Amino acid sequence: MNNSTNGDKPQTSFGKSPADKLLLMLAFLAFPIALAAMIIATRADDGNVYERGSLESTEAADLAARALHEAEKNNDSVGTILSFLEGGSVLLGLIIAASASFLVVNLRDIRGDLEKQAKASEHKVELTRQRAEAEVERLGRELEAAVQKTNQQIEELTETTRHRIGELTTLITDQLEATRHKAENSFRVLSLQLLAEQQVRARNYESAIQSLQEAFELDSDNQTTNYLLGYLYTARRKFELALQHLTRALQVNPNFAPALAAMGLAQRRIGDQETDPNVRNRYWAEAEVNLLRALEIDKKMIDADGESYFGTLGGLYRRQNRNDDALRAYEHAVEATPTSSYPVGNLALLYKITGKEQEAIEMFKRAKEIAEAILDDQPSDYWKRLDLAQTLLVLGHHEAALRNYQDVIDRQPPVTALKSGVSALETLATSPNPIPHIQDAIKLLQAEITRRDAE
Repeated sequence: MNNSTNGDKPQTSFGKSPADKLLLMLAFLAFPIALAAMIIATRADDGNVYERGSLESTEAADLAARALHEAEKNNDSVGTILSFLEGGSVLLGLIIAASASFLVVNLRDIRGDLEKQAKASEHKVELTRQRAEAEVERLGRELEAAVQKTNQQIEELTETTRHRIGELTTLITDQLEATRHKAENSFRVLSLQLLAEQQVRARNYESAIQSLQEAFELDSDNQTTNYLLGYLYTARRKFELALQHLTRALQVNPNFAPALAAMGLAQRRIGDQETDPNVRNRYWAEAEVNLLRALEIDKKMIDADGESYFGTLGGLYRRQNRNDDALRAYEHAVEATPTSSYPVGNLALLYKITGKEQEAIEMFKRAKEIAEAILDDQPSDYWKRLDLAQTLLVLGHHEAALRNYQDVIDRQPPVTALKSGVSALETLATSPNPIPHIQDAIKLLQAEITRRDAE
């Protein structure tokens, strides 16, 4: 038997396998067994000849005589048959003996083949077992390697995750700390801004600037802080600082209307003090653009002193002798701040110098009522006292007017306030209807300005 190791079917031939040998042996045994069975059957037939039916005696005797005669005639044939049978018995014995020997030999071969097959099967089983063990060992090694690789990946992932969590924790902690610090700064800045606004309303500009400088150190990009500093530096005539802070405010938001308006105010005042007409007109032109932009965004917008920026625009037009434009601007200012004496007084002034006497008198009376009401609550408000003094002068109460001008001087306001009062009086002096004692008021204020300039 050929064993195939490459998966092909085994090739066999008849008579080589134990089963084939067993079939061949049985075929040899079948012949003598069949011969023996035939002899036994022949002998049985002879014994039965005389048992067939019953015959009469005469017939039987005749039959017997004939049979004996036939027997004698066939005696030789019977002898021949018996001789043949005796030879057949011998042959049968030989055949049985040969078959027995053949059976023994084939049984030995069958046993040998079975033992070989058993050994071959054992060998196959052993090979299969070895292959199975080798495969199991290989799979075990692969599984162990895979487990080690997975464990390494898990460790790397765990370390990476731990590191990332640490980074995120640090980042979140830093951001929370920065947010907390920023929130604290924002609250502090807001508090300082509110304090500065209170100081501005009290005309305590130096304290307001100090509070806003502290707020600026906490948040240098805060729009409100830079706007208020720019406005206050303008009031203190520190125009370079004013422009710096207002520019910072507009860098954050170019459309921040309060900063635009404050920028226009600063540029107007810079132009007011310029002696070069070209430089002055350039600053006034820039001031007009910024004021108009701001008021286009918010027509109701007021400055830190509570005055409409339409009043600032009206003052610019009045300096340029654009009286019609100035009238329209002050009318808008009266609409925006109807309880303020500043736009009412300036509107009255314009009516006065343009010959609208009746309208001027009505507006001056209104300005007087507003200024007196404000001064009852805020007697230190020198701007409103200047408005009241001017109104009293126009209405013919020159002694009361001069007392109020002196009250303003005694309170030591900024020199810009005194110059603004002189400018208004000089404008009124150009009125078609002269105002008595107006020059006395101008001299009083101008003397204080000269003294301040000398100091």
